[in-house]
Amino acid sequence: MAVTLGSLCEKAGYLYGMRVIAGKEGMTNIVQWVHSVEDIEVSDFLHGGELIFSTGIANKGQEWLLPFVKNLIAKNVSGLVLNIGPYIKGIPSEVISYCNEKKFPLMDIPWKTRIVDISRDFCNQIISNERKEETIGDTLKNFIFFPGEYEKYFPVLESNGFDLATDYAIIGVKADMADHISSRKLESAFERTIYSYKKHWGGFKVDNMMFYVLNDFSNDEIESIAEKIQSEKERYISVNKLYVAVSKTNNKLKSLPKTYQIVLRMLRLAVRTDMTPMFYDRLEVKKLILAVDDISLLESIYNENLKKLEVYDRDNGTDYMNFLRLYLKYDGSVQRVAQETFVHRNTINYQLAKIKKILGNNLKTFEERFKIILAFEVRDVL
Repeated sequence: MAVTLGSLCEKAGYLYGMRVIAGKEGMTNIVQWVHSVEDIEVSDFLHGGELIFSTGIANKGQEWLLPFVKNLIAKNVSGLVLNIGPYIKGIPSEVISYCNEKKFPLMDIPWKTRIVDISRDFCNQIISNERKEETIGDTLKNFIFFPGEYEKYFPVLESNGFDLATDYAIIGVKADMADHISSRKLESAFERTIYSYKKHWGGFKVDNMMFYVLNDFSNDEIESIAEKIQSEKERYISVNKLYVAVSKTNNKLKSLPKTYQIVLRMLRLAVRTDMTPMFYDRLEVKKLILAVDDISLLESIYNENLKKLEVYDRDNGTDYMNFLRLYLKYDGSVQRVAQETFVHRNTINYQLAKIKKILGNNLKTFEERFKIILAFEVRDVL
């Protein structure tokens, strides 16, 4: 995690004479670190998320500034601070316009401000903020994984602005990434989205999944965050798959351990069904299944009602499972199944007879069909 550019520069105006010249909409960008760069080509050591300082000492005139800015934006840096003085006497209007167009923060500081001083200040802020957020993330993770000790984590949460009495939600994200650097950039984009709401939250990572615990966010805010996180997939070609799962939004703090387990299972369901973002409150029957703590009970429902057919498909190369799901979807209408599959009714009836025999279920009554429908729902979740 890291601090936003706006937070980092909050006191820089009167401490260092810093002015925001353009790209104010980008002040929610997250800053990972601070670098000084003078080379117009922009060095390969930039990974994205840096705040760049430049004096212009390696260049002449002003023509280099626009290509320099374009190269920085291509590197996904968070902003640029220009040191106005003998090498940069002013900022061309086309650079300001371009930064506004791209929502890229452009700031300046007077020559009397020593870059080493402001850089040291900003780096200390970043380190301090990272420690704070790591503490919050670790506290929430321990709260969830060691619920028997939850009371000892209350003071840490309260001291960081969390309201123990209000509602909590968890957003889980599972990303299939091409490389580690892209993964970190994606996580920064998620954090930037949540930061923009200026409320209390914390995040932690488990394997290749991120979990964000939100405190006192409204339903609309949580839905918006989930949609924005999902949309990040389109911005990163290195993201092969991105799945988002959202818990119900009115959990109490002490229920977070169970809520985490539900979101974890929702992510598995999202992967299996390719349904994302997935919202707990929209899952109908599945949300009842997700709330069941007794996994053995769910397994027994599947084993007793559907497993034989799945085993038969596997051993014989048939596709009776999907056929049966379609039959139930159309409320037992042979005619509609025939129209959907372009298969003769006689063949449909033959397959149905075979399925009924395998399952030992005539599929005639509501109760007989409901058991199979429920078993399918359980299978999707497990």
